[in-house]
Amino acid sequence: MIRDLFVPLTGTPGDEKAVAAAIRMASTLDAHVTVAQTVNIPLPTIEPWGMLPSATEMYSALRANATADLERYRPVLEREGVSHELRLAESLFLEPPDTFALHARYADLSVLAAPAGDVLRDAAIIRRFFAALLFQSGRPVMVVPPNHAFEWPLERAMVAWKPTRECTDALHEAIPLLCDAAAIEVVSIAPGIGDFGHGDWPGADIGTHLARHGLAVNVVTLPRQDQTVGTGLLTHAAERGAQLLIAGGYGHSRLREWMLGGATSELLDTAQLPVLFSH
Repeated sequence: MIRDLFVPLTGTPGDEKAVAAAIRMASTLDAHVTVAQTVNIPLPTIEPWGMLPSATEMYSALRANATADLERYRPVLEREGVSHELRLAESLFLEPPDTFALHARYADLSVLAAPAGDVLRDAAIIRRFFAALLFQSGRPVMVVPPNHAFEWPLERAMVAWKPTRECTDALHEAIPLLCDAAAIEVVSIAPGIGDFGHGDWPGADIGTHLARHGLAVNVVTLPRQDQTVGTGLLTHAAERGAQLLIAGGYGHSRLREWMLGGATSELLDTAQLPVLFSH
């Protein structure tokens, strides 16, 4: 069951869409929404007579700006009547993405803004937040593109399937969201056959497992063709009118945003529908 939604503010244009998406989900899931902003407090400069006055003024300004960012969302949260909290998270030693990852551990799902268009600065910021949440929180992350409609309740969903731990985690984290979906496709691209791949019948085992959960599942295998895995998944999702894509998130946490897997990076940057990732 999904009862706690966590929305970290990134300072990019997609924040409003992420908050709105979380509110819509919360209204049907009877969930609580936490909208969070961080204050990264620099270590104070200490003189013999104490902390410099300018440092105290700077801390007050940082807190005031962060509080103002949060308060912008209070009217819509109160108007929609969902259970909610506006949280100001301060840290002396952690960067904002790491602070958010700690707070996300106490939620069922993080809802994060996706990059907006080709604004490189915003994309770099989002990748930092996404990588921290994906690799450090232990919780799934739903990325919501800001320039496309967020459709909810969920009717049509698509699962990008490989027999890996990451895909298994993502799929099972998403099951509470899939219960009311009328159509779910489990899609594998150029699946490998055999014991170290998808088995003799790619998708059959996971399709049977989901059917036992009472889900309406259709298993699909697609050829690789002359395109990336990410492009193949997104093209098929658009053709099927999917409202949510579920995918494993790959990469190396030590190098974070610079080492996101190829398909993960492409889905994060170019998806035109929400994508739920788990690592």
